[in-house]
Amino acid sequence: MNSDHGQLALLLSSLPDRPLASDYQAAAKKLLPYIQSKVPPMGEGQSAARLTFLTTVGRDDLSLARLIEGHLDATQILREAKRPVDKQALYAIWASGGPADSLHITQTARTASGLELTGTKPFCSGSDIVDRALIYIYPNEQLVEVDMQAVGAVGRIDFDGKAWEAPAFSETHTWNVALRRFPITQDNYIGGYKWYFERPGFCLGALGPAACWTGGAMALVDSVRQRTLKDGHAKAHLGAMAALVCSMQSLLRWGAQQIDADPTNKSGQLFPSALVVRHQIERGCTEILDRFGRTLGPRPYAFERDNSRRIAELTLYIRQCHAERDLEELGSYLGEHPEFLSNSV
Repeated sequence: MNSDHGQLALLLSSLPDRPLASDYQAAAKKLLPYIQSKVPPMGEGQSAARLTFLTTVGRDDLSLARLIEGHLDATQILREAKRPVDKQALYAIWASGGPADSLHITQTARTASGLELTGTKPFCSGSDIVDRALIYIYPNEQLVEVDMQAVGAVGRIDFDGKAWEAPAFSETHTWNVALRRFPITQDNYIGGYKWYFERPGFCLGALGPAACWTGGAMALVDSVRQRTLKDGHAKAHLGAMAALVCSMQSLLRWGAQQIDADPTNKSGQLFPSALVVRHQIERGCTEILDRFGRTLGPRPYAFERDNSRRIAELTLYIRQCHAERDLEELGSYLGEHPEFLSNSV
């Protein structure tokens, strides 16, 4: 285990002080052999180890963690669909919708298969960084796999980074991706109609982002611990932050235990369990962000490059939690299933 940790630390150290998108691509690809040999899949008894890996990457760099989390989620989906994974490829999953999402499958006589992708997909992390992407097409309720490096992609894919105004995650190239008459076949389909959301394994990927959030929060606590705190209030904030980190790590282990005990979600409880974990970790990160500033004042925000970026990225990343909408869904589930968490409250 210690040798594995040392190997991972060495791989993560390859990032320069001011990483660009090309640096993140190189670092992510260097991690692929480690992932294939050391990082177990979700739901097969070692889910906690997978989440710990993501936490470690997030503790080092949240932008890299975001790309790696997407790769792990995408390859887990392919595993569930019993589809092959290219071991040399960096993957992404692009399933965001919203008003800017116009991507759809069209019938055409221009291709032998009679199928094309046309339209724009927003929030595509690693847009021009990854090799392959799983893309959810909402009008057709279909997940498709696209080879972003295919010969046929030339001239049919455009990347628009102008919409992303935030400095946070700017080098992950979370851009809008536009496809024009991109030819696909039925072989590009992953699962059937609505399979992506209805599959048992949908819940298995819900804890990945929370593990990354935890890593980002841990890095902020590391920064406080490296300083000499003379003020009693500052020491109290540090104690509270350290306790929050322990709580978040325990929650991730609990969530992993739920997954390993019921990987096919026969109980139907994996998603509400994930909501519990995600909510508590989002709240813990929010409190750590607040206490970090109350402990150290404005200087880290203004004069410390790594911490100012980490604060901005963690603040943005935890908004992937759907806040009160998730809590409403959790509360509704509790009303319909009074046995859920009955031993906890």
